[in-house]
Amino acid sequence: MDRSWMYDRVNPNRFGLKDNFYSGVGEFVKKAMEQPHFLKHGEIRCPCVKCKCVDLKTPSEVRHHLYHFGFMPNYYIWTEHGEENQDVDLGGHFSGGEDVGDEDQFEAINEMIYDVFRPFSDVPNVNANMANETPRVGEVPNEKAQQFYSKLISANQPIYEGASESKLSISVKLLAAMSNWHVPQKCIDHFAQMLVDICPIKQCLPQNHYQATKLVSTLGLEVEKIDCCVNGCLLYYKEDISLTECRVCQAPRYVPRRKGMGTHKDVPQKRMFYFPIIPRLQRLYASEESASQMRWHHNNIRNPNILRHPSDGKAWKHFDEVYPDFALESRNVRLGLCSDGFTPYTQASSSPYSCWPIIVTPYNLPPEMCMTKPYMFLTCLVPGPSNPKAKIDVYLQP
Repeated sequence: MDRSWMYDRVNPNRFGLKDNFYSGVGEFVKKAMEQPHFLKHGEIRCPCVKCKCVDLKTPSEVRHHLYHFGFMPNYYIWTEHGEENQDVDLGGHFSGGEDVGDEDQFEAINEMIYDVFRPFSDVPNVNANMANETPRVGEVPNEKAQQFYSKLISANQPIYEGASESKLSISVKLLAAMSNWHVPQKCIDHFAQMLVDICPIKQCLPQNHYQATKLVSTLGLEVEKIDCCVNGCLLYYKEDISLTECRVCQAPRYVPRRKGMGTHKDVPQKRMFYFPIIPRLQRLYASEESASQMRWHHNNIRNPNILRHPSDGKAWKHFDEVYPDFALESRNVRLGLCSDGFTPYTQASSSPYSCWPIIVTPYNLPPEMCMTKPYMFLTCLVPGPSNPKAKIDVYLQP
């Protein structure tokens, strides 16, 4: 049964939905309406990207969601709608009943490893499927990139001979489980210890959440904690990093010490989290596949009267006219920045607390990629409790 239509939704140039997708959604809804839950309650679990088989909807609502949002990732086997590990033909992408969700989610790591090995004949292969790969002559990475590749290779060594997983891949999956499904840290520690107990080589697995985090952090995607003025006047950053009070409003940087506190470290009145954007952009060029997509805006110029992408807009073209030297290099990165506040502690606090994430996304990518979750980078987390308002530029300084 061919289900490649599930993730081939939109016609070229974004002109409507494909006929195969229309008919496929109709087939899915018809099958779902045969299940006992629908016959009893008249509702279907919606498998769209937004609902992810959690929300129950009417058949017409499910159709609307699938037309608008598409199917959630890797739902080739309709397990929530009566299917059990049957063979599904996906046009060469998948066959059989195995779960491919994790493979797709973490394929980017393997792609980067694969790209490292191809240019250099003197680097030993760690994966058997690379044994017969012909080395390619290309540009040698700079020192910083080579350090990253070396860490990636060493961390991605198989756990034991013949194993398909590495210490790095296990660590990433444990942290992803914690993030995606809100798993408590103690539960991650428990699962990590279970894996250690059944693995023949104990030292090749993370013992707990702390070790998994420490290993992944060595790959360079770090977070910086930057102290802020309690009134939002400035950041204690770069030339102001040594100040102990705000030079604008004279508010103290640290919480005043109480008598008897001893020699504990000073506690800042307010602190912002900053996730450096440059290492994340460099990762987009660490894999051949994503690196080629970063030139999409330059290589896919079409009818000027059709707006498919920010590169088709007047603002983009005006920028190219003002900065022609920048526009000549297609690999230069164009970024979009957005922010909005939300209240994370609505049930835990009587007074409102407004927290402001700053999201940056690269506009070089194709339309179907540049506004998707993997390419929307959280760069700053502006603390509350109040809206930064006009002072938000202070927090954008990094």
